[in-house]
Amino acid sequence: MPQPRRPTNTTMAPRKKTTPSDHSPVPVSSAGLQALIRLSSASLPIGGYSYSQGLESAVAHGRVNGLVDLRQWLASSLTIWPKADALLWALSFQTLVDGRPTHLERFNQIHWASRDSAELRAEAEQMGWSLVRLLVDLGWVTGSLQGQLQALQPPTFLVAHASACWSQGIDLQTGLVSFCFTFVESQIQAAQKLLPIGQAAAQRLLCEMQTKIDLCIAETLEALVQGESALHTAAPLHAILCARHEFQYSRLFRS
Repeated sequence: MPQPRRPTNTTMAPRKKTTPSDHSPVPVSSAGLQALIRLSSASLPIGGYSYSQGLESAVAHGRVNGLVDLRQWLASSLTIWPKADALLWALSFQTLVDGRPTHLERFNQIHWASRDSAELRAEAEQMGWSLVRLLVDLGWVTGSLQGQLQALQPPTFLVAHASACWSQGIDLQTGLVSFCFTFVESQIQAAQKLLPIGQAAAQRLLCEMQTKIDLCIAETLEALVQGESALHTAAPLHAILCARHEFQYSRLFRS
């Protein structure tokens, strides 16, 4: 017995079934997200707590005396970073995306050369070696990338961090968030040991710096289009403060 035909609508195209992924960015995998959190954690065993990156010298010489000065110190750093450290990080990451791991050596050398004082160079080396050893122990870098990192003389933290993010499937922009946040948080933690700044005030400052970090990343991505020619790592006042720290009589940090 023939079945009755269902009525058809000839004036409307069938509606496409939508899914959440049609309107949402592809999320970082759980493994990648956990790796990102670990790389951004202050408990990462690479010795970051030992360094202030010139902040202790700035406090000793009256450049940073409280929250207002600290906010300005951090904002100034993030203003320079889009053509300095953040751009070098992005270039290192991008060269791995492009399948040119041998170029890591060049960006590693540029970053090491941009460390103006002996303490800053020692910091970049010690944290770089520590992170590379940790990445190898965890199995996060293997094969040719492991060989490239271990061959760097010496590996810097910046290049090791970019390599770790790439190896764990973290995208460039998200990795930059981790890199910038790690710097800001470590500076605020150092300031809490040097100045009368409470934990609640420190967290509020972290919130305030979020827009600065976002702006830094946006400007870094713009500079990345120009490539290596956009690099500009000169920060003379910071270099002077870091050099003075080498002769500071009383200090808590190694830089």
